[in-house]
Amino acid sequence: MPDSYADVVERLCGEFDGRVPLPMVTQIVRQCCREASSADSHFPADPTPRGLEGLARQRLQAAATRGGTTGSGDETS
Repeated sequence: MPDSYADVVERLCGEFDGRVPLPMVTQIVRQCCREASSADSHFPADPTPRGLEGLARQRLQAAATRGGTTGSGDETS
């Protein structure tokens, strides 16, 4: 498979470097991957790496705007 989960994480880490911490990028991609694979997902996600990357990018842009929080209650204080 030429495009994998790791490729998606690597590209998004580069794109959001300095705005969203690496662990959060990985967490969001993992969460999107689970949701895209879920039959009962209410997110219009394409389970391919391209669809996964698009969904994760949207969430990372929102997290970058909020200052690096996911807004899903999983932040640590």
